Amino acid sequence: MDRFADKQKQINQRRGELSTLYPTLWSNMITEWNTPDPEDRVWLTYSANYLFRTNHIRWAIDPLTLNWRIAGTPKVDVARDLKDLSFVLLTHGHKDHLDLDLLSALRDLPISWIVPEFILSKVMKQAGLPREKIIIPSPLDPIELNGIHILPFDGLHWETTSDGTLRGVPAMGYLIEFNGRRWLFPGDTRNYDASKLPSLEPADILFAHLWLGRGSALMEEPPLLDAFCRFFLDLNPRRLILTHLNEFGRDADDLWDDSHVQRVSSKFNELNPGMSVASAYTGENILLL
Repeated sequence: MDRFADKQKQINQRRGELSTLYPTLWSNMITEWNTPDPEDRVWLTYSANYLFRTNHIRWAIDPLTLNWRIAGTPKVDVARDLKDLSFVLLTHGHKDHLDLDLLSALRDLPISWIVPEFILSKVMKQAGLPREKIIIPSPLDPIELNGIHILPFDGLHWETTSDGTLRGVPAMGYLIEFNGRRWLFPGDTRNYDASKLPSLEPADILFAHLWLGRGSALMEEPPLLDAFCRFFLDLNPRRLILTHLNEFGRDADDLWDDSHVQRVSSKFNELNPGMSVASAYTGENILLL
């Protein structure tokens, strides 16, 4: 069996295991999320899909349940479980970030939706989100919701192909400020040139979506390993958390997992031994300190 086939077999097995476990993972997350607690935390409902509780305010970035991404996964009751959401930020239109079924299930709840203009038509037509509940973010135009300061900015979800053309989609990143702390979400990034981002205050925590080059996950030395690490170091965070891991909707040559976390962590340690680097996976929660 060749390397791709062997890795794909492992992915298929782990995908099935996660699908079976997901209702329990989801139930545990929702129980923790709804527990009155002064600690600010975030839970990963999938590989790069975030559910927050900050000062008892509950909000989300790209919320998604596994049934949307992996067919056959048991469904969960999002209308019941996420009824206390205050607001939701959306970043872009790729299927591992935009769960239209979830949005449709929540459309009648009193939730404010921050929806970039480039996916506005899709979420209104296909998910039925009412326009009066939607805020359209403009780059570098701050939004204040429930005491949480949100600074949207244009993401870098574009890559230059071998023939010089651009491949990708428009995306929105967010810098969140609350209670004297900053959390940075550049989102899915394909162009590792920090000068193309606006000048942003250094974050206490930066959530970095791992991507080391298209079709390169099986390589011993993925081509963008060094560029990835230098890009996020240039943003000067106090702490960095790697996400977008074990995204089982992908094939073996595009799925990032523990082996890549180890390589990235080693490279960060080589470039900046003082950098705090961690990783997070579906179902985990993170203390936002």
